[in-house]
Amino acid sequence: MTEQLQEVYSLLIPVAGGKLILPRVSVAEVTGFLRPKPVRNAPDWLMGLINWQGQEIPLVSFEGLCGRKVPERANRTRIAVVHAIGEQINPPVFALMTQGYPYLVRVNPAVLSVDQEADFGVDAPVLNRVRMANERPFTPDVEAIEEKLLEVMPERRFTDTSTATGSGTATEIPLPPA
Repeated sequence: MTEQLQEVYSLLIPVAGGKLILPRVSVAEVTGFLRPKPVRNAPDWLMGLINWQGQEIPLVSFEGLCGRKVPERANRTRIAVVHAIGEQINPPVFALMTQGYPYLVRVNPAVLSVDQEADFGVDAPVLNRVRMANERPFTPDVEAIEEKLLEVMPERRFTDTSTATGSGTATEIPLPPA
C-alpha cells in the first residue's frame, strides 16, 4: 500500500500586495539582492540577468508579470532562485525578486483550501489563490513564467529537447575501462 503525502514544506514568498507559495523543493536558493545586468529591449518585468553559480539567469518581477508596477529594491529585497519545470529553458532556473524574506511553512489538507476569489489578472501567471490559516497566497504558474521568458529570450530554449531533463546541459561522463 502506498502512503499518501500528508504534508508539504513550502515557502511563503513576499511580493508587493501579497505572497506567493511554492513547494520548498522548487526553490533552489534564496539569496541577497544582486544587481542585474540589463537585457536589451526587455519588458519591465524582466529586470535583467544575474550571475548564479557561474551561470547568467533571468531575474523576474512577479508583480510586473501581473501587469502591476515593478517594485523598487528595498533593504529586505531578496532573490528566490526557482527550478524550471517545463524542461525548455536553459539553464533550468530563473530568479524571482521578493519583497522580504521567504519563510518556511508546513502545508497539509487541514490548513489549506482553494480561494474562489480570482483577483489576479487574466494574463497573470497564477494557477490559483489558496486560503491557509490567515494567509491568502497566490500559487504561481511556473510554466507560464518560463514561457514568457522564452518569448523574450528565445535563445534560452533548449535546442535538443532530448537533453531537456531539468539538469541543465547534457554531459557525457566517460566510463572507466572494464
